[in-house]
Amino acid sequence: MNPGKTTLILLAALLLATASCDEDSEFDGGGDSDSDSDSDSDGDADCDASGDGYWQADWAALECEVLELTNEARAQGADCGTEGAFAPAPPLEMQDQLREAARYHSQDMGEREFFAHESPGGPNGDTMVDRIENAGYTDWQYLGENIAAGQTTAQEVVSGWLASDGHCSNLMSPDFEEIGIGYARVPGAPYQGIYWTQDFGTRF
Repeated sequence: MNPGKTTLILLAALLLATASCDEDSEFDGGGDSDSDSDSDSDGDADCDASGDGYWQADWAALECEVLELTNEARAQGADCGTEGAFAPAPPLEMQDQLREAARYHSQDMGEREFFAHESPGGPNGDTMVDRIENAGYTDWQYLGENIAAGQTTAQEVVSGWLASDGHCSNLMSPDFEEIGIGYARVPGAPYQGIYWTQDFGTRF
């Protein structure tokens, strides 16, 4: 990380295993969270739900649904409890590099059966910043990450994030302009094998 950057790093994790829910939020370098990425720089807020030959189309469609629900929430504003009330904020744009980072963190959590922002020894780096920069998103000013596991629908995961103060503040923050969303399903992994990541970013 470039020490000269103005940095805001927000991390939050939401865990749902069947009917039980364990939430943990931590800011400025700790905690459990992640996000998705896309490298479009033309201001296009469209979301590609077709898959890419490796990432399944139904996974990509769920990611796009999370984007739609996230932007609907931002348009309305939200009370994020201990993190304060947030006025309506502009929509986030799906960004390819953030999406790549988010997708591969979700997949890595499932394949290596862990649930955390930190990914020591991971194929794309040990931390959220490592993963995002290794995906090519290096000119960032602000970064944030939400992760979740076990939620079976886009509505369930976004509602869970909005009900948790730390996740809600990441999702609603006007500091963020772009997002990457990654959904992965890994058969045999904990939490029904379902992992979600949101990576938020703003570039200089």
